[in-house]
This record gives sequence, C-alpha cells and structure tokens, in this order.
Amino acid sequence: MRYTHIAFDIDGTLIDTQDTFTYSFAKTILEIKGDVVDPSDLVRYFGLPSMVGIEQVGFPDHDYALELWEKHYREMAATKSRPYPGVHDAIEKIVASGIKIGVITSRSRDEFEYDRNLNPWRPWLTTVICADDTVKHKPDGEPAIAFAAAAGVDVSRCLYMGDTIMDALCAANAGMDFALAHWGSEPDAGIPATYRFSSAEEMLRIVL
Repeated sequence: MRYTHIAFDIDGTLIDTQDTFTYSFAKTILEIKGDVVDPSDLVRYFGLPSMVGIEQVGFPDHDYALELWEKHYREMAATKSRPYPGVHDAIEKIVASGIKIGVITSRSRDEFEYDRNLNPWRPWLTTVICADDTVKHKPDGEPAIAFAAAAGVDVSRCLYMGDTIMDALCAANAGMDFALAHWGSEPDAGIPATYRFSSAEEMLRIVL
C-alpha cells in the first residue's frame, strides 16, 4: 500500500458547494455594499479561507461581513450543497481497506463543524486540519505538513485530493503527492497533479 493516509479537501472535492459559496457571497456583497455581482464572478475566491475573501473584496467591517456571509451560507447549504455522486461509498471502501482518511480545508473549524453533509464521514476522519490550525494557508505547504505531522507519518505516505491550484500548490510545497478532482471540468486545466479523477470510481482506482 503506497499511501497510508488520504487527506481530502472538502469544497469542490467531496461536496459540491460552489453555488452555495458564490450565491451567499453575492447576497452578502449586495446587502453590505449595494453592489450587484454575478455569482459566477466570485468563483475566483472559491477555495480561499473565508476571511481572505472578505478582505480582498474590501468590506468596511470584516467581522460583520463574515458573520452575515456565514448566515447566508448556512441558509443556502441545505438546498445548494450536496456530496458528489458515489463519494460516500468510495470513502467507505477506502476506510475498509485500512487507509486512514482526514481533511485539509480552508474552512474555519466552526465552518467544518456545522456542515451536516460531513456527518456520515466524521467517525472516519482521523486527522483534520482547518484554517485555524496553521499560521500560513494554501497555497503554502504548511497545512499539508501539519496534516502529516498530526497523523504521525511522513508526507510521502500521504496523498492529498483537491480541486484547485491552491490545493495542488499546497501539496507540492509540502512534498506530498496530489490527486486533482475535476468533476466535469477539463482534465488538466493547467493544474499540476500526480493523478486526476472525475468520478468516485476513478478516485478509488488511484488508491486501491
């Protein structure tokens, strides 16, 4: 078994949250700044820690903007967020094989904890690295290094599965192999990866 640990990104990798993210962000911008923004124009912030997106947009009160955005995000998550097809069964098979799984995410610990979509997998997550857990964030390698350290294994025994260039660079900067989830997108998209997958079945073939 080449990898003893698999680290998953959440948004865009395990769960389709892009619409939840962009629509709730657009609503927050409208309510605070009065600007009408097409949600598709906010995809560039997807995968960044929430506060980084808040700062880059330039809200006058960062804490209030984050609080309002999280409120809208939670309201929309029930109807707009959902796990990708086959992901649950794939994770179950990975765990049954003896590989330990965990998470490296740009979400805060609170954002990680309240997501009900993650509940079926929580008992299997042996290592979780959130934005709160490191000083530096993706694309820096610190989150991936922190994951391996917390798991007690060398980075060479870990595989990081993510969907953005930020994830790919985080893995590369830590010396960790990376598998790119391109659910329906172009297979390469200019993102360097050791492996690529567009379905749960392909994900399984990488590690089993």
